[in-house]
Amino acid sequence: MSSSEFNDLGKRLESSLGLSKPVVAVTFHPDTTKLRRSTDVVESSCVFWTKALDGAFYTTPDQHLHCSVGAVTHGYRAAKDSLPGAGLGDIDLLTSVGWIGKNDILGLPSLPLEAQRNIGYAPLEESPFVPDVVLFFTDSQQAALVRETAPDSKITVKPTCQGLPLASEGDVVIGLGCTASRTRSGYPDSEIVITLNAKKLRGFVERLEKIAAIDHKVKAALTPAA
Repeated sequence: MSSSEFNDLGKRLESSLGLSKPVVAVTFHPDTTKLRRSTDVVESSCVFWTKALDGAFYTTPDQHLHCSVGAVTHGYRAAKDSLPGAGLGDIDLLTSVGWIGKNDILGLPSLPLEAQRNIGYAPLEESPFVPDVVLFFTDSQQAALVRETAPDSKITVKPTCQGLPLASEGDVVIGLGCTASRTRSGYPDSEIVITLNAKKLRGFVERLEKIAAIDHKVKAALTPAA
């Protein structure tokens, strides 16, 4: 599919769910000649999801190393090199309070190791590139429709960023969110993060539109007249 076809799917997805925020397109192989380079220094990679709501850009590897958990899920650092005692202050802090442990780190899903990977982000409805995965924020009812559309979807908790490698592998991921991601990125406790493989987006949207239309009819039928 072309980028314009993905633009249209982004609009359809937002409309069918009634999303309050744009769908985010993510590519792991951006054409850096066509995107603005971000100069933001952020605490973790998930911050770029919210920044992408406002426009397209790409990031460089150094911008993803401030969160050692995210550095693993995004394929910038091997899990074995990110264990407690490896000199990574944030890992030592998170393990000292019991938020994550050695086995959790070793079991993290991750993109293939690629130390020089740039990543591109954009609102899907105006994305200049074909995405690898798409990401969007829902409330609980919208997430329920996602689950009905993709009954084999994975439901995850911490870390939220594991949704990207899981979606890259083909899964639809319903991320219930984690404290680290919410605190750093600023999205509220009421929002759920959905990630899915862009190659599956057309079929997902077509199924979702039918399910959402039925749901709308049920809501209208059950709502008392004013």
